[in-house]
Amino acid sequence: MGFVLLMIGGILDNPPDILLFLGRFHPVVVHLPIGFLIMAILIQMAARWPKYKPLAIYTPIAWFMGAVSAVVAVIFGYFLSLSGDYDEDTLFYHQWAGIAVMFLSFGCYYINKKWNNSLSVPKWILVFLIGFLLMFTGHLGGNLTHGSTYLLQYAPNPVRNMAGLPSKMEPRKKVAVLDSADVFLDLVLPMMQSKCVSCHNEGKKKGGLMLTSYETMMLGGESDNTIVPGDALKSELVRRITLPMEHDDFMPSEGKLPLTDQEVVLIKWWIKMGAPSSGFVTQLDTEKSLSSLVSNYLGLDKNNLFNNKIPPPDRAVVDSLINRGFVINPLMKDNYFLDANYSLSEYTLKASDIDVLLGLKEHLVWLNLGNSKVKDGYLEKIGLLHNLVKLDLKGNEITDAGLKSLSQLENLESLNLYGTKVSKGILELVPKLTRLKTIYLWQTQVTKTDIIQLKKENPGLTIIYERE
Repeated sequence: MGFVLLMIGGILDNPPDILLFLGRFHPVVVHLPIGFLIMAILIQMAARWPKYKPLAIYTPIAWFMGAVSAVVAVIFGYFLSLSGDYDEDTLFYHQWAGIAVMFLSFGCYYINKKWNNSLSVPKWILVFLIGFLLMFTGHLGGNLTHGSTYLLQYAPNPVRNMAGLPSKMEPRKKVAVLDSADVFLDLVLPMMQSKCVSCHNEGKKKGGLMLTSYETMMLGGESDNTIVPGDALKSELVRRITLPMEHDDFMPSEGKLPLTDQEVVLIKWWIKMGAPSSGFVTQLDTEKSLSSLVSNYLGLDKNNLFNNKIPPPDRAVVDSLINRGFVINPLMKDNYFLDANYSLSEYTLKASDIDVLLGLKEHLVWLNLGNSKVKDGYLEKIGLLHNLVKLDLKGNEITDAGLKSLSQLENLESLNLYGTKVSKGILELVPKLTRLKTIYLWQTQVTKTDIIQLKKENPGLTIIYERE
């Protein structure tokens, strides 16, 4: 009773951190009463048949465990509500429906304990009410967490209409060419929906902020500068998504998947462009500085290499490479693309080995020459393996002079230069490798200044340059 008075009186208007901490466990403990109460309902129903009559002795304890765990869930739920940011009406009904479940569960326990063979009508009325309230309370809890349309988001239109929701809108067609990509509808809004809307929706407005539409984004929340058109650095949204993940203000919070580096770059650019509600990317990006990044993000630059059918490799060439120390493996069941690995060989790599390797230039897509004493001169011929998608050159004595020969690898997506002597030459190479997605530069002579420049000029590129 004292706890209920606290809830009514609003005594805990400024809750200490320990209560907010405990409140975060509500989503965990709330499953205990749900499980116990569903079990109690099923036992009570099954015990009506002679075959399951022996289960009746467990009915009181099932109701008791459900009721006690409901008390814990209610308390933790109240602590969670103290953090605010929830729709008040939905929270009110969710809260009191949960309390009703708790008291009714104690009622069921008492009736089954004292009058197990009597009061049949009241007993089944309570069972029905608890079952209904469990579903109703859970539905409202889902609304608070995911938004009021979460349950019916994918429901057929007749069901949505019965619930007072409009018919589903036709999904936006997937972008097929860059010229048709809309900056907000195809980039910004999908990012918000996948990473942010679960905490910033109609039912749960953390920081008073909703990110479900352009209008609500621009309204902002408790901060007046959530989005400052034309100035990404002054926008609170940008500050939050670029903070260290361990920072209390980092978004998205609560262990949710953070925005990728690509997404952060695109949001900054959108705000810098004035945060428009619509507009084609190609029209806004007059300098074409983001075209490749957007194409990569939307999957428009998918490599069609693997759609090509190639003939079987020359068996004599494969056998020769195996005898020279290469490990050759097929990569597909229905095609003849190959992976060649020399990093485990006991032999010393020779220029003649690379000459033989050229006999498989149509087939090789992965090549591992790590720690194989590759020289700069070898890279001239390696650069002719135009189908390479992944190239590992770690631990070799190669320099910028040899890197120039790799500029023709138009399909290359991953390049490992860890432990080599490459330096500023990487700044000239990377722009020529238009499909490159990942590069490893740890323990090279590439400086931090070079890394900063590389990131700035290639925002969609993942650069591994230090131990994580």
